[in-house]
Amino acid sequence: MMRTKTWIALVACAFALPLAFGCDDGEDPTDGGVTEDTGTGGDDAAASNTIADIAAGNPDFSMLVAAADRAGLVPVLAADGLFTVFAPTNAAFEASGITTEMIDSMPIGDLEQILRYHVLLGVEVDSGSIEAGPVDSAADLTLILGTEGGVTINGGNAITGGADVVTADVEADNGVIHIIDRVLLPPDIPTLATYAGLTSLVGAVSDAGLVETLQGEGPFTVFAPTDEAFAALSAVPTGDALVQVLLYHVISGLAVESSAVPGFADTAATNAYDNNLTLIFDTSDGVTINGSVSVVIADAKATNGVVHIVSAVITPLNVVDAAVAAGLTGLVDAVGAAADLGDGTSVAEALSAEAPYTVFAPTTEAFGRAPSGLSAEQLRDVLLLHVVDAGAPVLAADIPASAPSLAGGTLTFDASASPPTVTGPGGTTGAGPADIVITDINVTNGVVHVIGEVLLPAG
Repeated sequence: MMRTKTWIALVACAFALPLAFGCDDGEDPTDGGVTEDTGTGGDDAAASNTIADIAAGNPDFSMLVAAADRAGLVPVLAADGLFTVFAPTNAAFEASGITTEMIDSMPIGDLEQILRYHVLLGVEVDSGSIEAGPVDSAADLTLILGTEGGVTINGGNAITGGADVVTADVEADNGVIHIIDRVLLPPDIPTLATYAGLTSLVGAVSDAGLVETLQGEGPFTVFAPTDEAFAALSAVPTGDALVQVLLYHVISGLAVESSAVPGFADTAATNAYDNNLTLIFDTSDGVTINGSVSVVIADAKATNGVVHIVSAVITPLNVVDAAVAAGLTGLVDAVGAAADLGDGTSVAEALSAEAPYTVFAPTTEAFGRAPSGLSAEQLRDVLLLHVVDAGAPVLAADIPASAPSLAGGTLTFDASASPPTVTGPGGTTGAGPADIVITDINVTNGVVHVIGEVLLPAG
């Protein structure tokens, strides 16, 4: 992993060299659209004009052919199937600061990854059918295609690691070649954000001093707000506040694709109690984060993780926000119907304030089993019974044998049970203790644990 990263970093540095470059910018487009691989194949003898044949027959591709030969990819590009290849010429290698000596000494795995990053598998896409946006390469890394003023890849040749298509639609028996003027480099997460034109995010990451962090091995999952999302903020945070806002968009240690998004995940941001703040996901219709932020482009893949572009800057949740985002409608309705605390402060206001709350939040199904006909004052007292009165948030790993609640009664716990359980002074709405079914939803003002029953007061 480090070896790959080192070589790509060296090549990226070479990109910055002010080398002269010239090439033919004429195009030879052909009619057609996107042809998908049907898997039917064909006779090898008939494949006399494959992508590999075209490259081998053109001296301008001698460096590309040498690199493909060393990486063992020539047979792949000579095989039946459909490929779209963005092919750098010798001049493109030179303009990128890549020499024959570098190709000969580069670790094979690194070289293969770079070359596969220039290939789309199973599809033949002519220039007229290219759509702007992300597309997965044969390296299982994302290319960002553009169509303004011609076809560009990764922001075009003005960006390190990007390229322009200078000759399009060179037809082959097994696909199509688009000739490009630079070598494409597999991106880490900050570089992929640059390729995608996420200017505000890139600037914020730089201002926060997080570029090196997000260039690390990871893996990371990053939820990347659009420029419009940043523009919608009344003010962009600065200093440590900016660091924490950005880290709230990062899951560290996991590359989570949209098909595998969990219900909850801790971020790299922390609250005032040094606990990692939690994101809440809803995948019933696409991916929604914290109840309101949508993933608009999913699964852009970098060398050290995955990026999901989102519609808004994600705001950390407090206890009440978390209940709403998690779909705990029974709890939310009860909080809204409960009497105030006697001083005009509503339960919702209290649980939104800065305090180290530990809340055991019953599911909506649990509230369906709660006693009916409770007065607003009784409902308030039942709700406060679910809030532990402690000087710090109580995480699942630190659940005690018992703890006082804000309602005055004592909660009893069994941390050795699987799952752990909690019981109110008067039991629960179930036949026994309430299972703690989801633990450690860390919020700005404490922690929320979801339980399967409503806790009952004594008497």
